[in-house]
Amino acid sequence: EYVKTNLQLQHAAATTGSGYRGGSIECIRATVRTRGVLGLYSGCGPWFLFAGPRSAVRFAAFERLSRDAPKTPFWDFTCGLGAGACEAALCQTPNQSIQIKLLHDASPAVSVKQYSHLPFFRACAAIARTHGVLSFYDGLAPAVVKGALTNSVRFVGYKGITRQLDGPPTPLQSMLAGGVAGAVSAVVSQPVDTVKANMMGLDAGRYASSLDCARAIVRADGVTALWNGGGPRVVRVFLEVGLQFALFEQVSRLVDGWW
Repeated sequence: EYVKTNLQLQHAAATTGSGYRGGSIECIRATVRTRGVLGLYSGCGPWFLFAGPRSAVRFAAFERLSRDAPKTPFWDFTCGLGAGACEAALCQTPNQSIQIKLLHDASPAVSVKQYSHLPFFRACAAIARTHGVLSFYDGLAPAVVKGALTNSVRFVGYKGITRQLDGPPTPLQSMLAGGVAGAVSAVVSQPVDTVKANMMGLDAGRYASSLDCARAIVRADGVTALWNGGGPRVVRVFLEVGLQFALFEQVSRLVDGWW
């Protein structure tokens, strides 16, 4: 996530054209060289804080929406849209807005660090003082679009794969099915994710809207810049979503057994 976000924020339109033009490997090497291995975990506080609530909202919303719906790809897609929108509006936007601001502040493009060197809650307070509390909801529109899109693809893919199995999926099957569905969703939604990252960064005020941000990125570096950071995001999402679906299946069975 650290590598992906830094690559997304490096384009010329964001005045960070001197960033990691060598790609993911250069970003990792430069960070380890200047800040040590722990530098790769910059901005991880919001991820730890919101990991549980994000998964809970996503799966609870999907289960509620799909309870009486037919078990078809269309309804998986539709319920996934709703679940993703709920997750993005309630948890994902503040999670990633804080995280991206911390990563942006820690990047080479920012010479005077204001937040990234502070403990997590002090950094949040400093961001609120400088940018306002509502800055935690910067990029809400692309976050909701991205959340709805990714989760619709993930649930369609996961349900489609696991329904072909004989019986309930094993933990390994759940992880692989979820990982494949997650990887596909990452590729499909990467342009929206890149716009979202820039709308949540410290320079969000330079863009009039999400569409203006997308245009600025394309004008500065071409259409392919919308896929900056796609490689590391696919790897992260494969692992994250695979684990989430595998854990959800196992926890659901335990809860069903208790009740």
